[in-house]
Amino acid sequence: MATFDRTTIVRGPCKITYDGATFYSKGGVTFTATNSSFDKDTDAYGPVGKIKTDFQVVVEFEPVGEIEALTTLFPYASTAMGASLCGATDKPLVIVSASATYTVLNAIVTQMPSLRLSATATAFGSVQFTGLLKKAGDPADLGYYYTIGVGASIGVAFDPAKIICGPYYCSWPTSETYSEAGFEISFDLSMNPVTVDGFGTVDMSLTSLGANLSFIPIGMSRSEFESELGSVIGSELNQFDCQVITPTVGGIDFNFIGQLIDVQDRFSPTDNRIGTINIAAVREINTGVPEALFNISAVTAP
Repeated sequence: MATFDRTTIVRGPCKITYDGATFYSKGGVTFTATNSSFDKDTDAYGPVGKIKTDFQVVVEFEPVGEIEALTTLFPYASTAMGASLCGATDKPLVIVSASATYTVLNAIVTQMPSLRLSATATAFGSVQFTGLLKKAGDPADLGYYYTIGVGASIGVAFDPAKIICGPYYCSWPTSETYSEAGFEISFDLSMNPVTVDGFGTVDMSLTSLGANLSFIPIGMSRSEFESELGSVIGSELNQFDCQVITPTVGGIDFNFIGQLIDVQDRFSPTDNRIGTINIAAVREINTGVPEALFNISAVTAP
């Protein structure tokens, strides 16, 4: 029987640096290098091979929960539709572990993390970065997408004190409300690949961005929703200022202009009558100039 050397099995954690920020992960970090292709189809023999059309690297992880680098994790609130996301200068993403250092030479955020604003959960869902061909790079050479070098220490930048949890509340047009299980904010992000025949995807442009808040309110009267739900068919849904905030210094302040989408009523001996409500962010246009879809910042001491 053949022998096996267990030292060939490599494991270990890492840190991630991008755009001047350092991140640690709550769980594992995945680095996926992918060839896109199409089949060489034949009527007589079926697929007889695949032709490469593109190459991309995807890095995904859940930030450990340090409230920092919010403009890095949520970069598109004010980005114009159709704008280049790679821009004029490549931004590298670096994964450092004891065994190896992976450098993605041209990375952009392609999935902003959802937010869990609660006293009983860390703040961030998974963030995804996509690595494309380096500016003026040769797609035949993987070295223009990423490099692998020697390992290094993951350092001492991690600060547990920045993992902030706390009670959050939502400001409503007529009142303030707490929630049964925290506030969930998700983002709908759509991008259009910019492709060049023979080079694959060389950039991406923003085509759509949405933000949605959902929570189960505590202590609100059912009548408070009626003025927001009631409107004429064909008319604009009512708009109102909406803010999710915590009194805890270092927590997150998230505010936007919202429109109420739906309200759930529950009839049960174990559930509160009002269930999940969903609010969608809407972008204001002032004298032809679009405002940021949302604003996110860390709460500072008064």
